[in-house]
Amino acid sequence: MVRPRLVVSDLDGTLLGTAGQLSPTTIDVLQRLRADGVTVVAATGRAPRSAMARLRDLGVVDALVCSNGSIVHDPADDETVRRHPIDSQHLLDAFRSLDAAFDGVACCWELDDRYGWDAGFDHIGTTHEDTTGFGVADRPTEVDVVTKLMVAHPELRRLELRDAMREVLEVPVTLGCSGVEFVEITGHLVDKASTVAAFAVELGIDREDVIAFGDNANDLELLAWAGVGVAVENALPETKEVADRVIGHHADDAVARHLRELYT
Repeated sequence: MVRPRLVVSDLDGTLLGTAGQLSPTTIDVLQRLRADGVTVVAATGRAPRSAMARLRDLGVVDALVCSNGSIVHDPADDETVRRHPIDSQHLLDAFRSLDAAFDGVACCWELDDRYGWDAGFDHIGTTHEDTTGFGVADRPTEVDVVTKLMVAHPELRRLELRDAMREVLEVPVTLGCSGVEFVEITGHLVDKASTVAAFAVELGIDREDVIAFGDNANDLELLAWAGVGVAVENALPETKEVADRVIGHHADDAVARHLRELYT
């Protein structure tokens, strides 16, 4: 594949540096790509509020796929244009299954305009960038629009908890993990890959003309779907396994350097 028409990248651990910001090198490369007519999309587990805090006014992306594919956000207008919520009955069934299977499980839910969480999630919710300013609340009901559910456990870490949840959840939802210590649930078949694929169709871009970059478990489907899937050096072993190639470390602007070589 030569000069892909669509570039998609995860943010944390991939496009962002160790300080959680875009480097001048990365900003310059992405701006040049867009000026040359290449479409650039950031696909992240972050919600728009924290993703926009890093990308606002930089002119580096054409679209934001947030919350592991649940939200499509227009960075130019700073406006969410599409949501893919969890089916309300699936959500309630998931709560019941998690409570029955795990002692001490705690959940946080992302609604269209706010967050809420169980008391056991408070130590995460009050410090996590996307959820600060909100607090402990009653769990959502069938009338609420929930785009993502976050699940934490006092003993099971994220990948271990994810694998355990796969054994007990009987409803069709999607499980993902990023660099935070909780598991993320999105709707049935809702992930970065499905949302980016729909966006590509709208643009008339075939998957063979897409290059995607990632590092974590919530990037697996995206890297497998793209014409070329690229993992950074610091990626999880399972992410490297599905990638077509592995490049340098995110701390060294690996994505920007790879793109600069590819397009020059």
